[in-house]
Amino acid sequence: MTAERPKKKSQDPLEVTEVIQNLSFPVFRLLGYALLIFSVIDYLAILIPPQLTNPSWEFQAISRMVDHVWSILLGLTFIFLYSKGNIIKPREITILKSLSWIALLVGIFYLLMLPLGINNSLTLYRSLNNQFINQQGQQQEQLQQVNERLKATNSLQELNTLARVLNIPAENIASQSTQELKTKLSQQIQKAADNSTATAKATKKSQVNSLIKNAVRINLGAILSAVFLIAIWNMTRWIRVIDKI
Repeated sequence: MTAERPKKKSQDPLEVTEVIQNLSFPVFRLLGYALLIFSVIDYLAILIPPQLTNPSWEFQAISRMVDHVWSILLGLTFIFLYSKGNIIKPREITILKSLSWIALLVGIFYLLMLPLGINNSLTLYRSLNNQFINQQGQQQEQLQQVNERLKATNSLQELNTLARVLNIPAENIASQSTQELKTKLSQQIQKAADNSTATAKATKKSQVNSLIKNAVRINLGAILSAVFLIAIWNMTRWIRVIDKI
């Protein structure tokens, strides 16, 4: 009578053998294909509907594509992740060859986005600058119109109404002559215009700084994306020449 072999307890440590390792790698490849599929969906959502004559839309589209490149990089990395003992079927070889070339094409696409991103950055900067100049021009025109109206006004009632609009205290109005009130109103109008100009300059500075930061991030991101994708194409040369090995 042969003795029964003792059964391993479920609590015993399990050694990861080459067989188990080979069985676990398909999980990474499945995740890789999932990431690529989601990437395609994201890119279609970004690019449709296209607004190719709108610099702001193009700038935002490039920004979003740079932000989503990680899913392509991870997806390709997981798909090409094989270990010793894995078997690559002929159909998989065809798919992997196609993905290797797609990595190169997408990398070139990111390189081509670089001049477009730089041009859109400059266009948006000129647009911000022109908007600020137009606002200042309109403000100066309005200021001139108000001053002309103020000079032509001799009615104390109209001056008092304008003083209340400018939040001049009532006790300061009653004791002033018409000319003194005009001078006071003119100073208040000029002060309001100066404050508006200072606010507009601060807003412009903030917007320009934000634009510069985004432009650097987007254009640098496009370069790095292209470099990494082309590197993946170069490092997956083995699948393109596997038939010759």
